[in-house]
Amino acid sequence: MTELTQKWVNRFFDKAKEVSMWSKDRTGVGAVAVKNRAAVSDGYNGFPRGVDDSPLRYGDSELKYKLVVHAEQNAIYNAAREGVSLLGADMFVYGLPTCHECAKAIIQSGIEKVWMMHGPMREKWRDSFEYTKLMFSEAGVEWECVEIGS
Repeated sequence: MTELTQKWVNRFFDKAKEVSMWSKDRTGVGAVAVKNRAAVSDGYNGFPRGVDDSPLRYGDSELKYKLVVHAEQNAIYNAAREGVSLLGADMFVYGLPTCHECAKAIIQSGIEKVWMMHGPMREKWRDSFEYTKLMFSEAGVEWECVEIGS
């Protein structure tokens, strides 16, 4: 893992924030996978390729949660689709902290450190994040989490 100065950390959070704006969901989340100070993959929360992602579907919370792919997962899938290994990479996530489902994918893909920047969390995300922290700790994945504006 390449050590990142604060300048590079800020740049990759800016990139993750930009990617989060590509989401059609009102809760935009962006993720950027980084190796050797280069962004190698990115993703935002949205529906899978080719699946109707009309505003009506995003407005139906129950349906949306069944169809949406999280930003972290999309970044991992996009890397795999292009044949890019994430072994030893960092991941920058903007919008929400990494949930326990994405934590599993991050661990399995070999990402070594996750940087998260988020706003206020709803209770369900706090509960999920507790499992994320547990799994990251046990699997040896480093992480840092800061609130937007702090």
